Amino acid sequence: MLILKLSIIYFLISSSVIYLSLHLKYFDKPNKRTVHKVPTINTGGLIIYLFFLSLVFISEFNHNLELIVSIGFFVCITGFVDDRINLNPSSKIVLIIIPSSYLILNGISISDLGQYEFLGTIELGKFTIPFLLLAIGLLINATNYIDGIDGLLLSFFLSCLLYYIFLIDDTETIKLLKFFAIASFLNLILNLLPSKNKFKIFSGDSGSLFIGFFISFMTIELYNSFNIHPAILIWPLWYPVYDFLFVSINRLINKKSIFKPDNTHLHHVISNYFKNRISPLILFISFNSLIIILGFKISEISKLLSLSIFVVGFILFFIIRFFLFKKTKIKINH
Repeated sequence: MLILKLSIIYFLISSSVIYLSLHLKYFDKPNKRTVHKVPTINTGGLIIYLFFLSLVFISEFNHNLELIVSIGFFVCITGFVDDRINLNPSSKIVLIIIPSSYLILNGISISDLGQYEFLGTIELGKFTIPFLLLAIGLLINATNYIDGIDGLLLSFFLSCLLYYIFLIDDTETIKLLKFFAIASFLNLILNLLPSKNKFKIFSGDSGSLFIGFFISFMTIELYNSFNIHPAILIWPLWYPVYDFLFVSINRLINKKSIFKPDNTHLHHVISNYFKNRISPLILFISFNSLIIILGFKISEISKLLSLSIFVVGFILFFIIRFFLFKKTKIKINH
């Protein structure tokens, strides 16, 4: 009965959002830096968020996850408004910090980064709140950055949800995450429709910001309440974190604003070598799955080794990106 009810809810939400978006012309309009050639609905994030919100209201699940989804409303709306009027970076930062601070001060927080061989427990101490806000801000922006080619953001989100389902052993939370994953997969199908299909949707900033917000606090919650070590939780985040750090550092090296969009993202570089939209996505899904599996296996051997390889992996990623793709220029938007 719950599955039927949720199916009806998803259909009503998605059809209503698509209809209103078409009527109100909530489109991502093509320009010289974008891949799509026709105006495309960019309110897919609202569909995901409204479904998530409906789910936590009609059933009893993990209280903290319900709180994350509820407070995520403010982040989702920030993204929606940004898609309409293009908020400046400082406004977005403030509008993300406020709900993030609320969750941290209401117990969805951590005081350390886990215990490691030879190092012991890495305590955050007085830097807990600044560290968490910086980490959350980084991941939300990193997630926003990877929303650059069809399917990439939602494939990343699905990989995180499936990984969490694999890690935890709480039946109710697993059920909740499975419903989240199904809704995200349905949005992925809509996202991968042909460009000229009027039902094709982009997640938009409402989607990318909310997904980044949800993943950030879900990671905190998995360590805080489910005692899953951070050295295990970092692996599905490797791509957005690596790409964000490379792009930001590269912009600083070239004396550019870190907030100014450019075309140096790896997914843009890779997509330039394919003539279709699906091949880069399949490549990402395959490689991402391999990295997550290997990372998990390494973390079972040693938490310190897992963290060390994650850091070394970024260094290698940066070197390869910097020297092999430094001169690559691609005319597409992130």
